[in-house]
Amino acid sequence: MYKNKNLIEKLSFCLYKLEDIKHVRSVPSLFSRKTSMFTLLLFKEASGEIIMNGRSYPLHKQQVFLISPNVSVKLLFDGDDSVDYYHLQFFVLQTTKNHSHYVTTDLKYADEIFTTYFDYLLGRVEEIQKKQQSQNPWDVMSGNITFQELLVTLFQANVQEQKRDVNQAIKITQDYIEQHFSLNITREHLAVLSGMSPDYYSRVFKGKIGKSPMEYLTEVRINRAKQLLILSKDPLRSIANSVGFNDEFYFSRKFKAVTGFSPTAYAERIKNSRKIASLRHLLTGHLVALGIEPYAAVKNHAYPISNQLRHTISIGDYQPSLEKLISVNPDLILTCEFRDFEKSQKEKLYDQIASTITLPFFQDWRIHLKTIAKVVDKEVEARMWLENYERKAENIRKQLKKSVGEENILIVGIGDEKMCVYGKRNVGTVLYGDLHLAFPKGVEQIAHYKEITLEDLAEFEADRILLTTYQHDGTECMDQAIQDQVNALYAHALWKNLKAVQNEAIYCLYDTQHLYTCYTSLSHDLLLDKINQLFIYNGNIQRLNVNIHGY
Repeated sequence: MYKNKNLIEKLSFCLYKLEDIKHVRSVPSLFSRKTSMFTLLLFKEASGEIIMNGRSYPLHKQQVFLISPNVSVKLLFDGDDSVDYYHLQFFVLQTTKNHSHYVTTDLKYADEIFTTYFDYLLGRVEEIQKKQQSQNPWDVMSGNITFQELLVTLFQANVQEQKRDVNQAIKITQDYIEQHFSLNITREHLAVLSGMSPDYYSRVFKGKIGKSPMEYLTEVRINRAKQLLILSKDPLRSIANSVGFNDEFYFSRKFKAVTGFSPTAYAERIKNSRKIASLRHLLTGHLVALGIEPYAAVKNHAYPISNQLRHTISIGDYQPSLEKLISVNPDLILTCEFRDFEKSQKEKLYDQIASTITLPFFQDWRIHLKTIAKVVDKEVEARMWLENYERKAENIRKQLKKSVGEENILIVGIGDEKMCVYGKRNVGTVLYGDLHLAFPKGVEQIAHYKEITLEDLAEFEADRILLTTYQHDGTECMDQAIQDQVNALYAHALWKNLKAVQNEAIYCLYDTQHLYTCYTSLSHDLLLDKINQLFIYNGNIQRLNVNIHGY
């Protein structure tokens, strides 16, 4: 298919004159055509084969074939019932070398034309046939113009399909390399997967990716080895084998040739480096919890802890800028993605800048913390941090048992004309998970969050409500929008009728952006302190006032 692209583009410079069009619905005794003309066949229904110059193609519905003059053609159908096709014959003219006049083209073509616009083409062919059969000469002329428009659509679509096929073939082999890099992969095997010859495949791959298939394979293997050297304590031989190198000494030479360091020296360098770029707030929170201020990070006011990172270079407000990331030249990049399997194109670019550790977004925050601690050689600090956190949570949990008892608490996020209920993640992982507070009706089935309306609130039958933020972008405009939303909420009759509101069991965190709602160790620790203040300390003060003042 790929060889026909240039020929079709040459055909675009020619002139076309439609001579004949037939609609065939039964098997003729002999397929006949004028060998001085081009032939276009559109098969609505067909079962059998078409043989062109000795090459056979199976026939099925919605196929298009273009055949140049002097090409032998034979149609072999399986039966009368399965035949329904259009047969168009036309002249193709091209200019002479001196452009003095037109002559019939000597371009040779006999192949299937691939298109996703078959129904459109069929409609145009039916329109052309009606015009060709008209007694009005202007209709015949219009039909020929429509035929030329049909050819434009057909040729353009075919070139696009060929481009997509090449791109898809390269993508298939890229994906195969990234998923099976530990296997014994050869250029010949990749070429078979792509449907091209080895030499042609290598040229196309390098033209699109910028390196040969085997260079790309080596790069993928080395990048994976970098992660294993950082994250595991496996012997060098085991790491070499797991990424596709049978000889650990050859692996070491190759690794040093690519990185400039031996595998061991590289691992030590990364673990001792503090040139860490954090691309997500939740990863920044983990680093700060471990006593590390990132060298570079995405920073905005939505996560107020960013304001304390005075020495951290900003590489973007909400998304990392590749240009800024390249300019800061980090040794290590930390990111996380929603997918737990293949890398995005942007992540592959990160690997070109520095060693990149990608954590699954939906992984437990404790695993995130431990993984990052292993990367930055802070495993002892992480263990001590978690022990302190568990002790604090246990102490607060006991106090909550006395002050809250079995009452449930609903976590409501307030945004700009939006509202949500948080489930078992973010704030919920602390309240429902670590502090064992009771779920309101239906909340246990919410994994992350669920957008709701004010009318939905009553269905949760909440004893208490904690108001926090939802999709805060860190701007003052959003602060005001959330405050306006809260004011409107408090003034609404539906809100006033809620049990938690009538019992004055409303707790407010909506003025703290995402300080407490970010899914990270630092935010969770701060949230424990805040819950202690809101539910226990303030409750004790209230009880003290009752005892002293008698109300």
